[in-house]
Amino acid sequence: MTQKKELITEKEKDKVLKNAFDRSNQNQVQLQDILRDMQITIDAPRLEDSIDGTRIRATHPTQISRKKGKGEQGEDILRFHYIKEIPVDYSSVPISFHDRASVVTAKPKSDTTKQNNEIGKAIVTESYEKLDEASPSLQEILGLLKRIYFMPEDFSNRLAVDRIHELRKMFSKDEILAFPSVSPDNKSGLVPV
Repeated sequence: MTQKKELITEKEKDKVLKNAFDRSNQNQVQLQDILRDMQITIDAPRLEDSIDGTRIRATHPTQISRKKGKGEQGEDILRFHYIKEIPVDYSSVPISFHDRASVVTAKPKSDTTKQNNEIGKAIVTESYEKLDEASPSLQEILGLLKRIYFMPEDFSNRLAVDRIHELRKMFSKDEILAFPSVSPDNKSGLVPV
């Protein structure tokens, strides 16, 4: 069973609209209208560790839909995988096996169990904090959609070209220009499914 999360929440809208307001008032109004008709749903991530143990890849199945114009029935739905790699330095994990071994021999059994539970909680907490970095924001998804929209079509991946065409049917050029941009060094992407 996968957990679905709606990405267009009031909190996320406020963040995106604040940035749009910094750029132009016209962009803010247009973006607000677009977000009212959109729905972006992300599923729980599938996590993979790299072979060399230096990064974690999180893959979120993502659905993007928008109500069609007045008088038309149904919605268009685009499916992507949001993929992000997070660098991980396992040497900074808050556990030292040497310290743990010395604690085990020096403490009575009941204290050792309590300390092991506390160490386990610290590991889990830090791991979840690290994995939260892989969760996409609305601004990032919109920026990646904008990047895909203007992607050239001269490559052989037919599925990607089809998604670009569907995205261009879903949004006009003026609408997509109202979306925020992502930085060129962003280490995430939307891959068509």
